[in-house]
Amino acid sequence: NEKIAKGEFKKADLISDFMDEKHPRKYIEGKDISRYSINRIRYFEYGTKRSPAKLRCQTFPEWYEVPKIFLNRVGIMSVALDVENRIIHNETIIGLALWKDLKKIKNQSICGSITRFSNYPREKMEQFSEKVTLYYILAILNSKYGAYLLKVQRSGGLTTYSGHIRNLPIPIAPPKEMETLSDCAKTQLELHAKLKDARLETERTAIQTAINALDAKIDNVVFQIYGLTQDEIEQLTPSTRR
Repeated sequence: NEKIAKGEFKKADLISDFMDEKHPRKYIEGKDISRYSINRIRYFEYGTKRSPAKLRCQTFPEWYEVPKIFLNRVGIMSVALDVENRIIHNETIIGLALWKDLKKIKNQSICGSITRFSNYPREKMEQFSEKVTLYYILAILNSKYGAYLLKVQRSGGLTTYSGHIRNLPIPIAPPKEMETLSDCAKTQLELHAKLKDARLETERTAIQTAINALDAKIDNVVFQIYGLTQDEIEQLTPSTRR
């Protein structure tokens, strides 16, 4: 925050490749994630006199204590998930949390979001979020149609803003379809983790084949949920998803 700490330190001063007492929090940026995968984790200074007290847009500390989806801001959309590590991220990532996980947190940021962006009171948003899972949303966002919906929101631009994500239509699907997508997303997370660790080319090829097949299954379920016609499906090009 240049108003209160001009020239005192740089971002790089806060980041370490190793976890220690001064750098206890896992930290990522947009370049560190890909579809269903967090590829690099560094460690962030936290709980000191300058961090987070002197950071710009430090947000509320409870934000880093709930499960979240991570989405990169620039380029083709890549969406990952953190349900355990409570990772800190910077402005190159948009973090998405369910309202039900923020239920007991009260502060100006949350109240302001409801006032400015929601057509429903907070209690209703929390009730809506009880009906979905982060895995379900993760599968939709990483699907071919999810990429298309974001492309429409960005109107040809390369940068994703919070408003684009708020405007994405996420339907509350029937339980069977929702469970299928959630299970598929969990399997994708496992497969992408295995792909990172695989060393033999034959093993990598087999895992990638399984990933591609599961992508196709997810796409078909998403098409059904959104009620797409065959003509609409055929208009979606492979370039809408990496």
